[in-house]
Formats: sequence, structure tokens, C-alpha cells
Amino acid sequence: MSKTIFHNSKALYAIGGSILFALLAFLLYTMGYYNFCYLEQWNTFIYDANYISNVLAQPGGCVQLASSFLTQFFIYPITGILITALLLTWIALLITDILYCWTGSRFIFPLALFPIAALMFLHYNTNYLYAGTIAFWLMLVCLRLYFLWHKLIARLTYSLISAFLLFVVAGPIAFLYSCLLLIIELFSLKRQALWFISLPLMVCLAAWVCLLLGLSGEWKHLLLPDGYFTLRLQAGSIIYLPWGLILSVFTIGGIYKLLRIKKEWIERSCCAILLIGAIAFTFIGASWYIDANNESFKELSYYARLSQWENIIGKCKQLPMNNLLFQNNLNLALAEKGRLADQLFEQPCIDIQTIYVVANKTPYISALLSDIYFSMGHIAFSQRYAFEANEAMNNFSPRMLQRLVQTNLIYGQYGTAQKYLNILEESLFYKDWAASHKPFLWNDPAVEADPVLGAKRRCLFPDNRFSGIKGLDDDLKQIVLQNPEHKATIQYLGSLYLLSKDIPRFKATLETFYDTAALPAVLPVCFQEGVLVFADGDQEVIKQYNIQASAVQRFEAFKQEPSKNTRNLWHFLKYRK
Repeated sequence: MSKTIFHNSKALYAIGGSILFALLAFLLYTMGYYNFCYLEQWNTFIYDANYISNVLAQPGGCVQLASSFLTQFFIYPITGILITALLLTWIALLITDILYCWTGSRFIFPLALFPIAALMFLHYNTNYLYAGTIAFWLMLVCLRLYFLWHKLIARLTYSLISAFLLFVVAGPIAFLYSCLLLIIELFSLKRQALWFISLPLMVCLAAWVCLLLGLSGEWKHLLLPDGYFTLRLQAGSIIYLPWGLILSVFTIGGIYKLLRIKKEWIERSCCAILLIGAIAFTFIGASWYIDANNESFKELSYYARLSQWENIIGKCKQLPMNNLLFQNNLNLALAEKGRLADQLFEQPCIDIQTIYVVANKTPYISALLSDIYFSMGHIAFSQRYAFEANEAMNNFSPRMLQRLVQTNLIYGQYGTAQKYLNILEESLFYKDWAASHKPFLWNDPAVEADPVLGAKRRCLFPDNRFSGIKGLDDDLKQIVLQNPEHKATIQYLGSLYLLSKDIPRFKATLETFYDTAALPAVLPVCFQEGVLVFADGDQEVIKQYNIQASAVQRFEAFKQEPSKNTRNLWHFLKYRK
């Protein structure tokens, strides 16, 4: 019975494919559930003729377009997992079928699992473009069709035409395709195989023409997997892993074909060894190439996009909070919930980077900073970093486009806001959001009445000056003066002074804003701890700022026995260098 099934291609592929799909979906789910919806925020498909024609005009434009079309559905985490699992399963079945057509054996099918595992790892690299996997699939489709041709002239003609077309529609994968065809022909041990050296040469010629036309700046972006990465300098050796493995798979397949192994026990043993090796490679590679901290950051970003602040706070309780990106997200959530100045020092604070990290031009840091400054009420900086992040994401990041709409509406720059709304209106999942914001165009009363846009508009500086020219703290002071009801701003301002150990300026801030609309009569916990530091036992100051007796008792206890295990402002001032 098992032997019949083994030799029945349709049954074998159906059973094996179903099992592999289920396993891949499970692995993708457990290794990073929020990974694919994070990928969705890097690009979106625009149903517009100009957009489509501009993408198609680039080398590999077809797979880029297909990638954008598929990733728009990743807005739901489970959808990205299922689509990716299906695509990887399809790729594995194609490799298996190609190897069978070439070698006549199904016992080496576990070889297909190695490049699949490598592609799976790549999907968790934030620099990887989904177009790379679609290009890989398209290459295998062309490779499978190659085996329909038997005569040399027909094979060579098909190979030249398909390699050129693959370069046009899929980009660098054409070079890998030409190399695989050359390997297949060389293992036939015939002189005619030398004709197939023309394939990689033809692809190189096409790449040279693209360079002359200015369609790309470097050879590696036209011939190597670097072309499927955004921040190429950060990609690392993992970019070559799937390509190296598929070349190795076909080399091993060629050797297996030449050896002509007929003994079934040897074939079954090889199959078992390869299967064990593929499983070991998958789990070892996952721990090596997939960073748990990166996946946690993607989850926090997902919650921030949906304003699920309590989910961020709850998730951070499960994370090692010595990571600045985690601290930034947690403090953003606390500020939005009005608890930043109460709970700031409950985590191991480092310095002002606990509030906002240093900008480094990467889109994920820029997007995070845009969120943080928007929470502060610093609309100019929020807009600047949203623009920077969107530009790094090919100008079609839906989340950053939404932020640019918001900031331009706040500034009253309605023409610019309309431009971004028109883009979002041409998308599938953001057109309703765009339609809901169109009534704000050239409608100041509507903007000012909106709970988000109106509150942020009241935070705008009254004078015309460059943001940050006198320091972020001075900008925040101006925002507080303009809109004392925006509670997050004063909490951020005081927290920045405490994190920088600038007690004199913290004191001056309290003297200016205490017992006004900006600061309540009962100060937040961390602010009370700051008062006790500069009061230095002065009962009049303690009474002036209405410091609670419990805070005084904790301060006295800390002075008598400073503990490194406590988490408060005093511990930070004493032990943090």
C-alpha cells in the first residue's frame, strides 16, 4: 500500500504538501506571529495606473508588483502566515518535482527543505523584500517547464528566452536560474552543455545594459540577492543562504544522478539522513537567524499602530526591559495612558534614550520616533520622522502616510494632506480611513473639534522658529504653555529632566507649572520623588508641593539604607552612572 502511494505522484504531492503546509504555518506562527503585518507597513498596493506602470518599468518590476499585491493582505497577521506557508510549500513541491524529473528518484526530496528553511529565515529579516520569494517561485516554474523540451536546440532556445524574460520580470533571480540550468546540463557530461555558458553571460549583458541606462547603481543589485533587500549594508550573509543552498541541492542531485544508486536501502538511508539534517538545520537556523527581541518589537509596533496601549504595557512585563526600543514603546504607552510620570522608574532606566532613542535614518526607528513625538505633541518632529520613514519605505508606507495626513491636517496644509489621502484612497484596506478624513480638508472647525487633531493643533508653537533650535525641552515648554491640557507633554518634559539628572531645571519646571492646568495639585509619583531630592528635608517645600507622607517615608528609608534592588528615582540618581 505504502509503495503504491509512494509511486503515485498526485497522492504523494497532496499528502506531503498538506503536511508541509501545516508544519510551515505552525512554525511561522510560533516564531513571529506579528512579523508579516509588520512587513505590510513597509509597502502597500495602489490601484492606480501610474503607480503600476512605474513599478513595471523597473527590472524585476513584475515581482515587486506581485509582492505589493500580496503583502496588502498581511494587515491581518494570520493571513500573512497562511500565504507565506502556501508559497513556501509550493516552492518545495516544485524543487521536489524538478529533482525527480532530472534524477528519477524521490528519495532525495528532503533536499528541498533546506532552501525552504533559508527562505523562511529571510522573512524575519526586516530588510528582506517579499519579492525575493516570489521571484524564487517564478524561477522554479520556468525551471520545471525546461524539462518539457528534449532536443538541444529547443532546450537552449527556451533557456535563453526564459532567462531574459525572467530578468525583465523578476530581476537578479535570472542569474541564479542560468547557473542552475548550466549545472543541470554539465551533469549530463556532454560537450553540448558548453553552449549553456551563454546563459549567465547573456544575463550579465542585460545587467550591463541596465547599468548603462541608469536603472540600477551596482552589479550586485542586478545579479545577486542584494537586489531583494532594502538596507543592503545590514543584510549580512543570510542573503546568500537560499541561493547557495539551491545551488548545492542541484549539485548533490547531479552527483546522485551520476552515481545511479539502485539499492533501495541505500536510498532510504540517504532520505532519512537528509530529513534529519533538514529538521536540525531548520531549528538551529531559527535560533541563529531569528531574533526574539526583533519579533517582540514587531508585536509592540503592531499594538502601537492600533493604539492598544494596555497590550504594550502587558507585553513589556514579559520582556527583558534593558532594551531601549522596548523602553521607548513602554513609555509611549504609559504617556498615552497618563502614567509615565508615575511608573517611569519601575524599569531599569538608562538615560534620556529611555524616552526616545537616537535617530539613525532607519525606517523602523524613524517610525517609532514619529509616534513618540506625536504623543509629546511635537508635531513638527513627528512629521519630519514620518516623512523620513516613508521615504525609506519607497514612499508607500500606509502607516506613515496616515501620520503625514494627520500632521498636515493639524498644520492646516490641506493640499499636502489631500495628496496623501488620494494615495490611501487607491488602496484596498485604507480607503475607508482616507474617506473618513476627507471632511477635514479646508475645514478648520472640524479639525479643531476632533479629539485627536484638535488637541494636537492646540500644541503648535505660536512663533515661527525652527523646531529644536533651543533644545527639545524648550519646545516642550512652549507646547505646555500653548496647550496645558495636553498632559503627556508635561510628563515627558519632567521625565526628560529627571533622566538627565538635571534637578535644577526640573525644579524650575515645577515652579512654573505646578498647580496649573498642566500639573495637578497632587504630583505624579516620580515628580514627588524629584521634589524630595531638591527639597533636601525642607518641610515648607514638601508642604508647598503637597508631597504625600508615604513618599517621604520611602525617601527617609532609602537614605538610611540605599538598596540596589529598589526601582525609583533615588536609586537611578545614586547608582546610574
